[in-house]
Amino acid sequence: MIRLGGPVFPTSDDPAELVRLHQEMGFSAAYVPPMKDAVRLKDALAALTAADILIAEVGAYNINILDTDEKRRRQNIEAIKQWLAFADEIGAACCVIHGGTVETGGWGESSAANFSKEAFEKTVAAAQAILDDVQPRRAKLAMEAGSCQLPDGPEEYLALLKAIDRPGFGVQLDPVNMISSPRRFFFNGDFLRQCFALLGPHIVCAHAKDVMLGEQEPVQLIECLAGQGQLDYRAYLLELSKLHKEPKVLPDQLTKTFQIDLKKFYARQSPPLMIAGVSGIRQCRTARDFILRVAEEVGVSIWGIEKAKA
Repeated sequence: MIRLGGPVFPTSDDPAELVRLHQEMGFSAAYVPPMKDAVRLKDALAALTAADILIAEVGAYNINILDTDEKRRRQNIEAIKQWLAFADEIGAACCVIHGGTVETGGWGESSAANFSKEAFEKTVAAAQAILDDVQPRRAKLAMEAGSCQLPDGPEEYLALLKAIDRPGFGVQLDPVNMISSPRRFFFNGDFLRQCFALLGPHIVCAHAKDVMLGEQEPVQLIECLAGQGQLDYRAYLLELSKLHKEPKVLPDQLTKTFQIDLKKFYARQSPPLMIAGVSGIRQCRTARDFILRVAEEVGVSIWGIEKAKA
């Protein structure tokens, strides 16, 4: 059973509306609401938790842990510590950061230096420093993969896991970000299975996007809405559902209430799948509907969707 989530684009900071929007979409997982007021945010998080909607990830995106200005780099690492502590406090599945880029004053520069031994070692040292200081008990520190910075593939992610060697470090799986060649694109089902084979036990959250091959030469890989590309979602959902398999048959002697509680337990254990790369609620519904159709085809249960259908 998989928890599905995504952005719901609320029009107010009313916690009740936020819960309603998630439930109407059939979402049992959520991003941290985009609220600036700390009190309202606290109320919103409490309302989501009370409704059994898991906070899947806290974003500490685009904070450069490889900034070549040492003062900036230390400041960036301190900022990530605060985000991770917040994620742990609210019981989020993970706090997501990006791999660093060898530049100063920003993030996102493509450079061969991003893949150097020095960059790898500094990435490991930064993650260790963050985890050793914060020592999260519930949330994991995770890195969103990319094609132009570490980790750019499952082998590189596994190497980071081994080198960082901290229980607080996990995997946020975004396979589209790692499909950086025609070979990976055309055989992405095999690539997905490789990702799960190498990283499966460490995955705490996953992104739902898609990828298509453009017509321009030499290579043009285009990120798109889930269902509009060629990512093998049958393989994706099946592999994700295996990470925490629920029992196929619940004992008849269990009461209906206990069976529901047991299903909730197994749903909590499954890494949430979060719809990403959408610009509005219409796109989010389109991606959701596609995922639900594939899930039904392959026999994968989505927790919470029954309420949305009712």
